[in-house]
Amino acid sequence: MKKKILAVVVASAAFVGLFASQSVQKQSIQAAKTKQISVTYTLKDTTKAKNKQTLAKKTFKVKKGTTVFTVLKKAWKVNYTKSSYGVFITKIKGLGNEKKKLYWTYTVDGKMAKVAADKQKLTKNKSKVVFTLKKY
Repeated sequence: MKKKILAVVVASAAFVGLFASQSVQKQSIQAAKTKQISVTYTLKDTTKAKNKQTLAKKTFKVKKGTTVFTVLKKAWKVNYTKSSYGVFITKIKGLGNEKKKLYWTYTVDGKMAKVAADKQKLTKNKSKVVFTLKKY
């Protein structure tokens, strides 16, 4: 009789453990998904006759906390210089010209960045990053 009771207790514990581990696995998968965010990048050129001409647009799924610069480098060929303040982007897709005073600036969700692109982290889902080529 004791063996039957013990067998029932062990089987019940195994049954509960199986469902508990599946629940933990589902929570882990959901947590991993929530750490991914969607970000849309747009390149604009305001130096042409057609002001604010859109050159390219791409959407990416990235890990929350990824920098603006990391995604930019994955999307297009980027020329830049490094300084103690961070990276200074000189060209994207071959566009940009320091001699002609054509420089790239960027915004995140419509707000002008206050730090270099390699310092700016992406934290909000469905963020919009816009790089604009301007003459200064």
